[in-house]
Amino acid sequence: MARLESGLRRARLRSGLKQGELAERAGISRQTLSVLESGRGQPATLIALRLARVLGCRVEELFWLRDEGGELTAELAGEGRPRTAKADRALVANVANRWVAHPLSREDPLALTTPADALLVRSRQADSLVRLRPLRSLEALLANVLVSGCDPGLAVLAGRVEDRWPGQRLCWIPLSSDASLKALGRGHVHVAGAHLFDEETGEYNLPFVRRAFGGRPMVVVTFAHLEEGFAVAKGNPMKIRKPEDIARSEVRFVNREPGAGARRLLDRLLRKARVPSSAVKGYGKLLGGHLQISQAVAMGAADAGIVARSAAIAHGLDFVPLSEERFDLVFPKEWSADVRATRIVETLEGRAFRRELASLGGYDTRQSGQVVTELR
Repeated sequence: MARLESGLRRARLRSGLKQGELAERAGISRQTLSVLESGRGQPATLIALRLARVLGCRVEELFWLRDEGGELTAELAGEGRPRTAKADRALVANVANRWVAHPLSREDPLALTTPADALLVRSRQADSLVRLRPLRSLEALLANVLVSGCDPGLAVLAGRVEDRWPGQRLCWIPLSSDASLKALGRGHVHVAGAHLFDEETGEYNLPFVRRAFGGRPMVVVTFAHLEEGFAVAKGNPMKIRKPEDIARSEVRFVNREPGAGARRLLDRLLRKARVPSSAVKGYGKLLGGHLQISQAVAMGAADAGIVARSAAIAHGLDFVPLSEERFDLVFPKEWSADVRATRIVETLEGRAFRRELASLGGYDTRQSGQVVTELR
């Protein structure tokens, strides 16, 4: 048997309306609205439609049925991601009026330190749906924002947002820049982070956003400028100072996957130096993020890899700067009216976030929160 859940209060607060204002516009009493917000009453169809019209949303965002067992059905995020028992937990959010689940792998150190929203129950392979048992309230899950990207500074943003607005949670999904834009296009995240340089135009990110989303209106906001370079062992024993040095036969390199900003930077620098990728030992050895690359160098499994300076510092490594990249956040124009989007931009502009991010090393936050453009 299912019972009715209400997201009415959250939707009202997001719109900035007081109870009396919403009740008057919907043609109901304040007492009736209070009962509906608390979930103690069931709305008539006409009242539900009026509330949705006033709040500018769908009825399903205000009222929905929850199974007595407390389970949810969600779309499993990650194109081509294997569905195994190694991911028993997941991050969950409602994106464009549908539930999306990002599995937290037991083999990922970052995932082990991330509190889950739900436990995976079972999946339906044919339609990429998964059954979930929530660990948090439905109202809390509806407030979740999924932000993808490779830069570790996104964890700082998440912490600052939650500190400023208790109950507002940003969930960081570590993905490469290209994979982030694809996830945003599939509706698997609310916000995508990217640092991709287009050699033809000399622009960061914008050409890639235009190609990925065509004529769809998108907003691009600067997260920060970050330094990228080689992470090397303390004291730089291999004397790695320029791209040509990683082509030496004794140097073991570890690379990022195609579509990652660091991978594109490496390929660009190798072309400029006229060094074939085949000359780099470990060019085909791939890891999935700045922290993973730094960890491999710190453990002695590799001699160098391209990372953000903050990731090298976090693992006690030396850093050889190669480039300054602009890391942007991208989200659909229609989502900019959501109070959660406003909170992210306000946090980026805030002094606390800028100071903390800059303290990690390798970040220039002077343009953080600046709207680069609104693509149409």
